[in-house]
Amino acid sequence: MQGVAVGRAVDLTALHGYGELIDELEKLFDIKGQIKPRNKWEIVFTDDEGDMMLVGDDPWPEFCNMVKRIFICSSQDVHKMSTGTKLPISSIEETVISSDTAET
Repeated sequence: MQGVAVGRAVDLTALHGYGELIDELEKLFDIKGQIKPRNKWEIVFTDDEGDMMLVGDDPWPEFCNMVKRIFICSSQDVHKMSTGTKLPISSIEETVISSDTAET
């Protein structure tokens, strides 16, 4: 499915951390065991300003409050990016739209 954008909803309020998010994404896209080693795929996200960052760099509650969209990108594309880069839509491998994040 490389190069194909696929939308899915993920309820972050039902998850308790990055490990559960990775498990959920691997299950949704039938790529069990391919995200955790970070050698083929990386998870990045956009915030409300459209900046793209690596998943896992922020504390879980902070991440849940600022994430707008989650992307599964090839590790090669992520290594080409710099902090705050906007990734061209053509290089997105799979797209997961985050939803149901609770505003506190």
